[in-house]
Amino acid sequence: MTDSARMQLGESEFWARGRAAAECATRVAQQFLPAGPVESREGAGQVGPGSNTGQKCQQTAIIDYLTLVMPQTAVEDFRCSNIELLLFKLFGFRGEVRAGPLREKNWNFYTLSAVLIDREGELVGRIGAGGNKETICVSLTGAGCKWVKNWRTTYKASQQLRAKISRVDCAHDDYEGTRLDVHALRERAAAGDFCEGGCPPKHRFMSDEGHGTGSTLYIGGKGHKELCVYEKGKQLGLPSSPWVRAEVRLYGKHVDVPLEVLLNPGAYLRGAYSVMRELIQGVCTRLKTIRKQVEVSAMAAIKWSHRAVGPWLNVLRGAYGHSWSDVAEALILRDGHPGRFRGIAKGDALHKFVREELCPSAA
Repeated sequence: MTDSARMQLGESEFWARGRAAAECATRVAQQFLPAGPVESREGAGQVGPGSNTGQKCQQTAIIDYLTLVMPQTAVEDFRCSNIELLLFKLFGFRGEVRAGPLREKNWNFYTLSAVLIDREGELVGRIGAGGNKETICVSLTGAGCKWVKNWRTTYKASQQLRAKISRVDCAHDDYEGTRLDVHALRERAAAGDFCEGGCPPKHRFMSDEGHGTGSTLYIGGKGHKELCVYEKGKQLGLPSSPWVRAEVRLYGKHVDVPLEVLLNPGAYLRGAYSVMRELIQGVCTRLKTIRKQVEVSAMAAIKWSHRAVGPWLNVLRGAYGHSWSDVAEALILRDGHPGRFRGIAKGDALHKFVREELCPSAA
């Protein structure tokens, strides 16, 4: 294949190559059917919720990462071989997220892949084909999940396409830090409180050593069931923020992750460990999280501006008087958005959120 031919493949060729590159010489219908319950090879335990009590009327968690794997035959049967049609069927996207050029580029053991870009120009996922028993893989990051308006649509489409969850992250935000304390949870992990029978799960702690950049606690391990609790507000650059996030990462490598997690992520987060059932309470929504991200990031940006460019703006005001802002707009202001807002919002939406969070009376 010439270099120019390698640069970009048409969509029909993309799917055809995916079929040709599969490792299996013949299709076996059984290998595409949802497998029965599989015991964990290393005692990962049940990933489902321990109880749904009190979770049906409120959402206590959000989906913040999702990877689906489905048979290519199922995708073709539903005439979703066009990537845009597949994204519409799975997530209801109508241009919010689109696929980039399709290339011969390895990703997650697939020989062909394409990036997913949202309408704000951010990388929010990938899609792969060619290999892995003739399957198609679609992955959305947290920035991509924010565009999904109705997870029931994804749930129903996943059932129809015989999709299986390879990984899903269920996240809960304690915006005021009144229930989740990463340091207290570290002590509970050391005391064995996260033991659900059998050997206590491994845990590790990454301390910020008092620098205000945020500490993180990991319980469990990748490929099984991993709980991550971290100081989200500090991570975003505001040392005084009390915002703490807890997220459980469920992997479909050794156990089948039920599709029902898409409908009630809070139940699966609370059911991951009994300690979480005690602490995960209240309502957590995507919009509330986005607003909190804007608030924290905006305050961090103000603090940085005060420290980094405040003295220079003071010099401009002394030199030009009341017209200093005109000089600043002409010589300093430029297009674009700070990197700290990447994946949160852009343009008018960002401007609106900043006004509402920093100056509610002016919004």
